[in-house]
Amino acid sequence: MTELDLAMSFVEDVKKKTSIDDVRDQFARTITAFGFKSYLIAGVPLPGERLDDYHMASGLPLSWFERYMQENYVGEDPVVKRLRSSAQPFVWRDTLNDRTTNELGTKIMNEAHEHGLGDGFCVPIHGADGFQAGVSLGAPDVDLSERHRGALHLISIYVHNQIRELLMRDRVELPSVRLTPRELECLKWTSAGKTSWEISKILNISQHTVDWYLGSLGRKLGAVNRTQAVAEGFRRGFLH
Repeated sequence: MTELDLAMSFVEDVKKKTSIDDVRDQFARTITAFGFKSYLIAGVPLPGERLDDYHMASGLPLSWFERYMQENYVGEDPVVKRLRSSAQPFVWRDTLNDRTTNELGTKIMNEAHEHGLGDGFCVPIHGADGFQAGVSLGAPDVDLSERHRGALHLISIYVHNQIRELLMRDRVELPSVRLTPRELECLKWTSAGKTSWEISKILNISQHTVDWYLGSLGRKLGAVNRTQAVAEGFRRGFLH
């Protein structure tokens, strides 16, 4: 099974789940195929706030999770700092060279290592309304191909959106979205991994027009990039 097959299989399985525990269990099983056993799914607190009210799901070692929360490490965590400003997934070790990483930040990373989290992979999630969140995966060591990164990007966005929807299920009704036939075609080909240029040749329209349709459907879905649009397309049933 290819990385894309794993991601699509996860999406198909999770869209049938109706409880957060079931979604979380499926996610935990899926990421083991990529070498991960630990994870954290959470919104990004504003500066000065604690993580407690933003936490959505955790599969971190309990000893590390408790220490992290007790010490309120979120404010100086190099991964969280990168998360606030990056739209692209990244590995934890890259943050050690960031200018914003201070002595406490390095200490946090070293302590994570002591709890079996020597490195990790983080997927930033940015909503069109300014909402920020992240899915962070931890392991003793990380060595990911570009295909692995792409699959984990899609899986992470989807699991976050699904859990967030379940958390809000009883409070907020999901707004209805209508996509035009052409927008839907562009979304489907994007989910198949096609570039704008490739889609333009398939649909016999200009690349500029493809980009316009993708931008339009992205705004309707509240997505800030194509991977997020695909994940939201699956969640809302536009893709199967």
